[in-house]
Amino acid sequence: MNDSLSVIRSVLFPRKEICEKTELYYRISGGSVHRCDGETKLNISGTVTFDTYFNSLPLKRYKEYCKPSALVLRLRVCGFFVLRVFGVKGAGESFCEELVLEESADISTVSEHTVDISRALEKDYENVYFSLSSEKGELYGGEFLCGSERTNDVNIAVVICTYRREKFLLHNHSEIRRYLEGSTVFNSGNIHFYIVDNGRTLDRAAIEDRFVTLIPNDNTGGSGGFTRGYREAVNSGRGFTHILFMDDDIVLDCEMLLRVYSLMRLRSHEYSDLAAGGTMLLLSDRVTQHEAGALWDGKRLTSIGKGLDMTVRENVFGTVSYPEGSYNAWWFFCFPASWQKEHGYPLQFFVKEDDIEYSLRCASHIAVLGGIAVWHDDFEGKYDGFQEYYIKRNELILTSVNNQKPFGMFQVRKLILSVMKQTVYQRYFLADIIFRAYDDYLKGWKHFLETDTAALNVELMASCKPLLSDEELLSQEGVSFDREKYDKALSEPESLKKQALSMNGYLIPKVFYRKDKDNYSMTDLAGCRIVNFYKHSRVLHYDLSRGKGYVTVQKKSQLWKNIFKLMYKSVKFLIMYPHIRKGYKNHLSDLTK
Repeated sequence: MNDSLSVIRSVLFPRKEICEKTELYYRISGGSVHRCDGETKLNISGTVTFDTYFNSLPLKRYKEYCKPSALVLRLRVCGFFVLRVFGVKGAGESFCEELVLEESADISTVSEHTVDISRALEKDYENVYFSLSSEKGELYGGEFLCGSERTNDVNIAVVICTYRREKFLLHNHSEIRRYLEGSTVFNSGNIHFYIVDNGRTLDRAAIEDRFVTLIPNDNTGGSGGFTRGYREAVNSGRGFTHILFMDDDIVLDCEMLLRVYSLMRLRSHEYSDLAAGGTMLLLSDRVTQHEAGALWDGKRLTSIGKGLDMTVRENVFGTVSYPEGSYNAWWFFCFPASWQKEHGYPLQFFVKEDDIEYSLRCASHIAVLGGIAVWHDDFEGKYDGFQEYYIKRNELILTSVNNQKPFGMFQVRKLILSVMKQTVYQRYFLADIIFRAYDDYLKGWKHFLETDTAALNVELMASCKPLLSDEELLSQEGVSFDREKYDKALSEPESLKKQALSMNGYLIPKVFYRKDKDNYSMTDLAGCRIVNFYKHSRVLHYDLSRGKGYVTVQKKSQLWKNIFKLMYKSVKFLIMYPHIRKGYKNHLSDLTK
C-alpha cells in the first residue's frame, strides 16, 4: 500500500458529550447496534449503513479540491463481517466493492483491513459510503484515506475569541486537549491554539500548555479579539500557513480539525489559496442545518442549505451540489495566513459583518464540505437591540469598501424602514441608535479608525432599556409575565388596511384604544409583530428564553419627531454619501493595517 496515503476523515460514532443523534452517524437495518462509549466501539448484529452526514464521503468535493490519485477505506474490526462499499451519483447508486472481512478461524482479536476503492474515482461518483453486516461483530473505528500527487506543509493557528463564557470555553478546551494528546496526526509543530480572553477572566495556569496560548485582551469585540489572535500568530515566528477562527460557544467534535487539516494538506496547486468553512448545525435539535456558507449581494444575505434535516440521506448527498458561498461565518473558518500580507487584517467592526467583509475582500474559493460542522445556538430567537447600530453602520461600510451596489436611495429606504419599524415598536431608543449608526458612517473613515470600540459598545448598551427579571418587572413596572397574553400576541390576526391608514394606531385617539388586562399588552422580544402594538399604549417586550423583558409606552410625539428627523437626515445622507463612500474604499488599507 502507498505510504503517501493520508487520512482525510475518520469514522465517527455518537458521543454523549458531543451528539447522540444516531442517524447523523449510522443507520441500522435487520439487527441491532450497541454503542460502548468507554471503548469507542460498536457491537453490531445485523447491517449498519454509514450513508450519513458525518460518515459518508463527499467524493465530488475532494476530487475538485484535491485531485486524489487513490482512495482507500481502512477499518478495525473484531469478528466476521461482510463489507459493501457504495458509490452515489445523483439519485442513483451502485456497488463499488463487496467483500468479506476476516476469513480466518480466529475472530476474537481486533484486526485491521485496508480496502482499495480507487476505482470509485473513475466512476464519477459524487458520494461514497459503506455498510457492514455481521451476526456478531465489533467495529472499533476506521478512516477514509486519500493518495495525492502532492502534499502541502500545513501549520494551523486556531484562534478562539471569548468573553465570559467559561462554561463553553473550558469544555471545548478539555475536549481539544484530550484529542490532541491522543492524536497521531497533530503535534505542537502543526497546530496551536490562541485563546483571546476579552473578559480577562480565565486562569492562565488552567489554560496554557504546549498546544495553547492565552492572550488577555480588552473587550474589542469579536473583530478585535480574532484580529488580536491573528496578529499574535502571524508575528509568532512559528510559520503558520493557515488561521482557523472558531467561536467559543460552539460544540466541537475535534475530528473537524483533522478534516480541515487534511483538506488543506492535499489541496491541489490551483487551490493554493483555498479557504474552508464549517457548517453550522442547530444546538437545539442537533440535526437541523442552519447554514453551509452564505451568499451576500449587497442587499441581502442568503444562507445555503438552511433548515435541512441532515439525518435525511437525500440532504446528505445533496451537499456536494451546494454553490460556493461568498463568505463563511467565523464559528469555524480556516483561511490562508498569507491573507494578512496580501489583503490586511479584518476591519474592526466590533461585531457583525466582519466575517462577510473579510471573505469578500480576500477569498477566491471557500470549500464547505458535508461532514465538517459544529453545533451552535440558533440566532433567530435572540435579540440585543444595541446591535442594530453595528448592523446598520457595518453594512454601509461593507458595501462601500467592496464597491457593491446598492447605492444611496436603497440605503435611505433602509434607514426609513428601520426607524419607522422601531417607532411602531415603541422602541424609540433603538430608532436613535439607528440614526447614530448612519451619522457615524457619514463622519467618514478617519472617525471609524479613531473610535474607541470598547467605550462605544458600553455607551450603546447603556442607551438601551435594560432587561428586567420577573421580580423587577413586577416591582418597577407593575407587570408580570402572562402566558395567555404572550401566546395571543404570537397569533394575533393582522388588520393591515386599518393599521396602515392609522399609522398603526398613532392617528387614533387613545380613548379608542383597547382596554388591556392590567393595562399592558405583550409581545415577543425577538419576534414582535406590528399588530402587537396596534391600539396598545403599553407593551411588555418579553424574552421567553431568558425570562426577562422591558416595558415600552407609546409616545405619539416621537412619531412626528422621527418623521422630521428622517426627512433631514435622508437629504443629508444622499448629498454626502458618494464622497464618504469613496473615502472608505480609497482608505481600506489604512483601516486594515
